[in-house]
Amino acid sequence: MKHYRLPYIIIACAASMVCSCTKYLDIKPYGETTPKTAEEFSALLHYHLNSIDHGEQTILGDIASACYLECYADNLEASLTPYPAGNYFPLYIGDQLNRKQTLYANTYSVIRDCNIIIGYLEERESRTAKDVLGTAHAIRGICYYNLLRDFCEPCTGNLDGYGVPVVTEFDMEAKPLRSTMAKTIEQAESDMLSAISYGISDEVYRFNSDVMKGYLARLYFWSGNYTKASGYAREILDAYPLISGTSYTEMLGSEVTRKGNIIIKSCTVLDTGEMTSYGGTKSYVSNRPVSRSLAELFAEGERDIRYRLSFDRKRKFTKNAFACLRSAEMQLILAESLYHTGDYTGALSAVNELRRLRITDCVDYTMETLPPVDTDGLIKEDAKGNPLTPLLYAIMCERRKELFMEGDRWYELKRNGRPEFWAAKQGRKYTTMRFMYTFPLPINDIELVEGLVQNPGYTQTR
Repeated sequence: MKHYRLPYIIIACAASMVCSCTKYLDIKPYGETTPKTAEEFSALLHYHLNSIDHGEQTILGDIASACYLECYADNLEASLTPYPAGNYFPLYIGDQLNRKQTLYANTYSVIRDCNIIIGYLEERESRTAKDVLGTAHAIRGICYYNLLRDFCEPCTGNLDGYGVPVVTEFDMEAKPLRSTMAKTIEQAESDMLSAISYGISDEVYRFNSDVMKGYLARLYFWSGNYTKASGYAREILDAYPLISGTSYTEMLGSEVTRKGNIIIKSCTVLDTGEMTSYGGTKSYVSNRPVSRSLAELFAEGERDIRYRLSFDRKRKFTKNAFACLRSAEMQLILAESLYHTGDYTGALSAVNELRRLRITDCVDYTMETLPPVDTDGLIKEDAKGNPLTPLLYAIMCERRKELFMEGDRWYELKRNGRPEFWAAKQGRKYTTMRFMYTFPLPINDIELVEGLVQNPGYTQTR
């Protein structure tokens, strides 16, 4: 992996970072600090690409953010956490809501840097320029996708609901209001398609066409466009087929190196201090046992390769935490997308294909032998608001087992009904409320921007 020393322009541009969406674009390059060539503009990207390698929570996420997302959800048994060790990580999402305002501001700071490149890079035809522009569009598109998932309510068919402010160019006097959900999706989609059109070729820029097709599958899946989601998922699966056995074990066992059919992964260049820090995070989180509801999904026990990879006999998790994009997620997107478009035979075939690669002597499900829906489970309705069926429940169970410790379950809960649940700590009850799945916009922005609407459940100052 190539690494770059950051030249003077990145230092000048980084100085403009502030903590609010309303100010993230206040300073644009002037005078001698103005980058001119594609190579100079690329310094802005190398700053963020280097952060991805070493771990950041804004674009791809990192090991710590994946662990925290697991703590918010129901894969780990919060009520069985011992203290005082348990004080080092969040009991539930309510412990972290204030910090999410910083995540919002940091994401717009990344968008600002992408806007600098897209708006001011005059060189357009060289191979380097295309790589730089394509990567800027890719990162900006991913940022809007992340904002959509974290700061907007779930996409349940009504795309007229509130999105986030969409800013694609400099206007130092602007105080942007929230767009619609449809406009936010449209911006993320446009950027991702633009990234593909530039045909990023230098591997140092990471976000090649395969990566962006995977993100398009995620975007369409989240927004309920299941036909397009399944189409892009199939393309990725053709390029990165599912793996099993030793190859699968080695992939999940590699904490840093990207192996197997992982398409993109963060935290691939960790120094000793970073490894120690992440090791500490996982050590603290390991004080929280794997939930009984997750453990009992492994009906085949040791015959399921994921069983011992996930946790030990004391229900202490043993799987590495990842922030990544890999083929198994595409297979699960394909299965559920086929289900939602009415292709139940295709959906059943897709989930059986994954199970055969994970379970020794696997017996395929038929429509008649699918396990019944767990009526005690948190998720009781699908993304369309319909009651779960045995087929969709089977797909969700495989997803929960496959993507454990990869930060997925929290968004599954949000996407499918936002169920309320509670955890106990030292005699007190802490409830994840329905509104908490959608994080608050920064209070500073609400106070400064007339007409900017806060998300439901949080204090509105005007």
